Amino acid sequence: MLKSLSLSALIVAGLMAGAGAQNLKPPAGGAPRGTQQPQQERVLNLVNRSDTVLRQLYVFRQGAPEGPDRLGADMVPAGASYPIRLGRVADCRLLVRAIWQDESEETRAIDVCAERQLVLTDEGRRDVQVVNDTDATLMQVFLMPRGGNDPGPDRLGAAMVPAGENFRIRLRGFAACEVTVRAAFAGLPAETRDANICEQPRLAFGDPSIPLRELQVVNRSSVVLQQLYALPLAQGATPPAAPNWGPDRLGASVIGAGRDFPIRIRSGECRVVLRAVFANRREEIRDNVNICTPQPVVFQGSRRLAIGNLYERPITGIYLSPVEERDWGNNQLSAPISQNGTAELGMEGGCRADLRIVFDNEAAEELRNFDMCRNPAITLRPGWVTEARQ
Repeated sequence: MLKSLSLSALIVAGLMAGAGAQNLKPPAGGAPRGTQQPQQERVLNLVNRSDTVLRQLYVFRQGAPEGPDRLGADMVPAGASYPIRLGRVADCRLLVRAIWQDESEETRAIDVCAERQLVLTDEGRRDVQVVNDTDATLMQVFLMPRGGNDPGPDRLGAAMVPAGENFRIRLRGFAACEVTVRAAFAGLPAETRDANICEQPRLAFGDPSIPLRELQVVNRSSVVLQQLYALPLAQGATPPAAPNWGPDRLGASVIGAGRDFPIRIRSGECRVVLRAVFANRREEIRDNVNICTPQPVVFQGSRRLAIGNLYERPITGIYLSPVEERDWGNNQLSAPISQNGTAELGMEGGCRADLRIVFDNEAAEELRNFDMCRNPAITLRPGWVTEARQ
């Protein structure tokens, strides 16, 4: 039979139990069981040792969303460093995805608990030279492993490759040698081909054996010239009734009022027809432009009138203005027209116009309210005013 303990015995037992508890070892790690160690604020020093500007950086756990771009609105120039503030992260093993300005990218694993610095280099990068031997601007280039369906990013990034120029594509984290290439041009059909970029790291488009000729185009109108087309013509050929004008030779550019612009035309022919389209939707065409011995081609952005002089006396002034205008405007001749000489005039407005001819002896002849659209060429000779009115 158990006997009840005395009060003094209970007190002694309690004191011994307390003393034993004080001598117990804490759990492994040094913290008492039931408490949580606070997570450490982590900062990763990013160093860009590549030769390209770093545009975006993502740090994330495998299988989790990438989250925000850690650079925010910033970019990291080549040779620069940048602190990446990760905050209090529980995981040490993370993935880093870096995207450069040329759209190349690299993904790697990093232990942010053991490493305080992330160094990005060009080690393992492959370069592919792109040569644009067409006469149109190369807008996009896509590379994908042969047989794949995902074209991936545009390898030109924000760049474009003008006619006759080159561009270097940088490939990071791209192991395929056998690839399918798709190139998109301004105004031309896209081109798709297979290539081995390990054996031949060069992609050339167009035929460099065809001469690339340059022509200066001048916009003398008061309206922006928005589009320009060139149609090569074989010797003795005439333009078709419905020509295929091909690409806009200005690409993303325009020619402002009073400005000039060089265009490049790859053609084995010397003759072309040029078609200019202005912001007011008016069009102007130049026939028989010789690009082998080029002279600046001037567009007036206006209705055109061809003048031929059969008078013996030189003509020193020609004035052309819409019928509703009370002023003749400026003399459109920069030099006198002698006998058998020609000139081309321009006028903005409708079809009805007034024409005034001034000779070197200051005598003048006038043709009023004639239709330039129906009569775009006039030969100056005795009786020309009567002929033009018929």
